[in-house]
Amino acid sequence: MLYELAHTIKDKCAILWDMVEWGNATLFSLVHHKALKDIPTILSAVSTDTFSIRPTLDTDAPKLARFFSEQPAEAFTFFKPHKFDEKSVLKVLRNRAFMTFVVLEGENIVGYFFLRSFVNGKCFKGRMVDSRQRNRGIAKLMGIAINRVAVHLGMRIFTTISPENYASLASTKAVNDIKIVKTLENGYYYIECTPKSQNDSRLAGG
Repeated sequence: MLYELAHTIKDKCAILWDMVEWGNATLFSLVHHKALKDIPTILSAVSTDTFSIRPTLDTDAPKLARFFSEQPAEAFTFFKPHKFDEKSVLKVLRNRAFMTFVVLEGENIVGYFFLRSFVNGKCFKGRMVDSRQRNRGIAKLMGIAINRVAVHLGMRIFTTISPENYASLASTKAVNDIKIVKTLENGYYYIECTPKSQNDSRLAGG
């Protein structure tokens, strides 16, 4: 219900949507301000010798816009959480409830993921791996990072996945037990994800 209502407001009334976004972001940051300070440390613990993970900075907007522009059209078939030009990306990065992160190999962005969070304790996740860097375990690493952050904040994790997006379904199942809550009007599955702690002992602080 919340997911569908949010998209109705977004599609029908941009001004009202901006007000809702601002209010949610303000309340979310107030409720979780202490826990949010721990996120860089959490991501550092998930990082590997090859890939480092961190929250985005405003200065990442040009690099992210370039990252998106370098992906093939097929990469956006099932991934449309926001616009991908630099101005739109910067707006997303500044939204305190739309938590965004990057996976880096050296100075190069090889993965992008986010948690769109709400004050009711729910968050919606999304991620994209550089098409040139697939099959290197980046998607699974981002899945583990998402779980770590959501667990720390006490958030329930949701996502929407097309039944035709086999890769996303597989990578989601790799680190989560999934429950299909319902099928949306556009045919996508509305899914609740429960982290599989056995796939990442660090979820329990180990």
